[in-house]
Amino acid sequence: MKKSKYNIINELENGVKLAFNSSSCALAEVEDDFINILDEIETIDVNTLSPEKKELVEDMKKGNFIIEDCVDEIEQLKFINKRGKYSNNSFGLTIAPTLFCNFKCPYCYETPQNEQMSEEVQNGIIELVKENAKYLGDLSVTWYGGEPLIGKDVVFALSAKLIDLCKENGIEYSAFMVTNGYLVTEQVVEKMKEAQIMSCQITVDGPERIHNTRRILKDGTGSFNQIIKNIKLLKKNDINVNIRVNIDKTNLEYVEELLTFLEENGLQDLHINFGQVTAYTEACSSIAGNCLSTKEYSSANINLQKLLHKHGFNADDYPYYPGIKSNYCCADQINSFVVDPKGFIYKCWNNIGSEEDAVGNVLRLKDPKVEETMRSIKWVEVNPFEGECLSCNLLPICMGGCPYMKLKNEKSANCEKWKYHFNEMIKYTYEYKSLKEKECV
Repeated sequence: MKKSKYNIINELENGVKLAFNSSSCALAEVEDDFINILDEIETIDVNTLSPEKKELVEDMKKGNFIIEDCVDEIEQLKFINKRGKYSNNSFGLTIAPTLFCNFKCPYCYETPQNEQMSEEVQNGIIELVKENAKYLGDLSVTWYGGEPLIGKDVVFALSAKLIDLCKENGIEYSAFMVTNGYLVTEQVVEKMKEAQIMSCQITVDGPERIHNTRRILKDGTGSFNQIIKNIKLLKKNDINVNIRVNIDKTNLEYVEELLTFLEENGLQDLHINFGQVTAYTEACSSIAGNCLSTKEYSSANINLQKLLHKHGFNADDYPYYPGIKSNYCCADQINSFVVDPKGFIYKCWNNIGSEEDAVGNVLRLKDPKVEETMRSIKWVEVNPFEGECLSCNLLPICMGGCPYMKLKNEKSANCEKWKYHFNEMIKYTYEYKSLKEKECV
């Protein structure tokens, strides 16, 4: 046997040693026996070890800290990566019934267009799913925009067609919505349940006075109170709400005030997801000076996790603790697409509405353009196994970083936040879990 190249050993100030393996995400408090076996594994005869040490070796194998001599970890990751990219059992569709929005958020990367999806385009989406139906085990739909509830008639009509198609073909169906939450009503909630939209993401960017400078209606009025009211309505109807907080230099210091408000309003069971505001496109370039770098955001993220725990929110798992990736995201998967109101197909949410970046159109599925096909291939063939990524011991939890940024920056590495606060994250995870275990005794 041999030791994994993805082992990371840390020693805390008090002498405690922690071992993490990024190909399994196993984390263990370890003693000298562990370190000695790790260092000497290539020369140890396991059969001569004591029963206790044999058991330790088995545990180390389960966590991938030691592996068989025949294992080539890079080849193994390449296989896992290809399996994630090229699986045709699942189909992911992000559908924007409109790119129009009732908000004018300063950091929005889209250029709003006041147009809703025609029935012809809806039928084209049905044909796209039909083309793949015989291979599929599940179809997952994300309703997106603009603001998808501005096009709610399209959402609910197309949902019914997709649900019927899935029933006919024995395909499991699930749906999610990214909405600003302002247009939610009792009637909308009932329609969402009929459309099997049982989860959604709603952005709340701080306490009322901060949120209302960022999540602004077209007429300049704030949206905070209406959104909180609607989140409570969704929760009452058993629709899961993930609260998104877009973080930049202008609202970072107000996060705890927001969490205190949510706690006081009985919303601690909601999942909070922080997002790094980034000036992706020309439409949002004016806010570039307010954006945190990935290194700055990484440093802030560990403090945000601590605030979540302090106020009783769950922040134990991904994205606060790393998870293993087969591939980076839906953009580098062969069976995942974004469709805009005109029927143009994209690989990444960031490209929506930018027709020159389209990889096809649902209105001409039988007549694809060569340049669009090549764009699609470029996305799927983004390669994490080159350059500095190949030798990085965090590769299994990063897989090369965001494909959009990698293609934009001509294949240079786009490292995830883990790179910048990894040791601090591991230390905090250990200390927090140790404290929780003591509380349970």
